[in-house]
Amino acid sequence: MAKQVAERDGALRAYALRLVDSVYNASVYSVIGYTALLAMLAVMALAVCLKIIYVPEFHPW
Repeated sequence: MAKQVAERDGALRAYALRLVDSVYNASVYSVIGYTALLAMLAVMALAVCLKIIYVPEFHPW
């Protein structure tokens, strides 16, 4: 009986560690993606400010 409990606890611990690892990896990838998006937007904003990219004024009324 004790062996079955130990095996179950070991399997549960392995599953929990795998779950925590996947959540951690997902958060790291999302931070990297968000940082890349902000860097791309900063480059585009700089290009617009330096008038490398022309953006016409838009007035909807």
